[in-house]
Amino acid sequence: MFEFNEWSGPLLPGFLQGLVFAVILALRGYREERISDYLAALLLLMGSLYVGQWMLGFAGWYDAHDWRTTLMFYIEWKNLLAFGPLIWLYFRALTNTDFRWERRYWWHFVPLLIVLLEPIIVFLYDWFFWRLIKGAPFEFFYGTRGPAAEWANNDNGFQFWYYGVAAFSFCHLIFYLVKTLKDYRHYRQYLAAEFSNANQLSFSHLRFTLYLMLFGVSLTFLLELGNLIYSTSYIDSWDSFFVMSVFTFLVAIQFLTISPTATRALRFEPEKQTPTTTPADSSNPKPASNPAASAAVVDEDLQRWAEKLTQRLDSHEDYLNPDLKMGELASQLRTNPSILSKVINTVHGQNFNDYINGLRCEVFLDKVRAGEHLRHTLLSLALDCGFNSKSTFNRAFRKYAGKSPGQMVREIGPES
Repeated sequence: MFEFNEWSGPLLPGFLQGLVFAVILALRGYREERISDYLAALLLLMGSLYVGQWMLGFAGWYDAHDWRTTLMFYIEWKNLLAFGPLIWLYFRALTNTDFRWERRYWWHFVPLLIVLLEPIIVFLYDWFFWRLIKGAPFEFFYGTRGPAAEWANNDNGFQFWYYGVAAFSFCHLIFYLVKTLKDYRHYRQYLAAEFSNANQLSFSHLRFTLYLMLFGVSLTFLLELGNLIYSTSYIDSWDSFFVMSVFTFLVAIQFLTISPTATRALRFEPEKQTPTTTPADSSNPKPASNPAASAAVVDEDLQRWAEKLTQRLDSHEDYLNPDLKMGELASQLRTNPSILSKVINTVHGQNFNDYINGLRCEVFLDKVRAGEHLRHTLLSLALDCGFNSKSTFNRAFRKYAGKSPGQMVREIGPES
């Protein structure tokens, strides 16, 4: 049934893990109503299908001359045009809890559907016309494939088409990888602007997952192109399938480690422009007599909002909440996040994340001056100040003070 050897064996772990984890992610997606898990499951399924052709081929399925050989000819194993859109849409769905599938997303899969027309026509001709309607047996390759599959498995003067598809597939992938990296850069800016503790949501493993997908799929494509041009034997193509197997094995683990609870607060929409309206009261707009006067009014209004912000934070100490979000703070001030963001950016010259962490660092330093570090660990003090982890605290403190917390404690803290 399956012949283990030095060619099929190394491909099996990635193939099986891709299928198993695809089922797990699909079930989690159904339970949690998460489109990102469905997209991750599709990515793993595409990876397993790609690996499956060579794995089963080296395991003897092409030489079995029975239903297994027929299966090899009528499944479209290589769906490389699906990877680019799936990676991009997965990232978009993962970073936006409100992400919903829209009809416009289907357009991203039109190139794949065009390429799939040939195998679909081959399948319909051989199985519905040749076998079902005509009632004729398969006569080619030891009776395992029909005339359409026989034609498709020979060049028939269409070799230029396969080279063209390969070249287009590579350009198609590059386009979506660049698009995904661009969105990721905007995502990091979004975190800094919207969350006071963005470290957990920045997902170091998300970055690793993205880079793993970009590297794994890109390397597979490069090897595929090289084999298409220079290969003299089907064995030469094994390396591209091995790379895809390793990629599928590793990325399956990464997909599963991204917890649904950690992403529920995300509402990242890269195409959504930040409103450029000023905090001034727009209920009764008046034309400005001159630009200088208008700028002065705006500056005064920003200062007024900055004073309200300071009063709010001094009296309620919202920054001690490790899950503080700009939207929540703006709601408390009875304004909107765009106005609050402009106040913090313009008056304080910082983004929301740095501004709130700066206040937390000040509280930490006050505790050190009071000698609390003699009774508690620095991490305990940091958590009391609103930081949610040691790494976040150390990074924020170095950015704020230019020194490590330990160095600052030795300089200003009273000794026991």
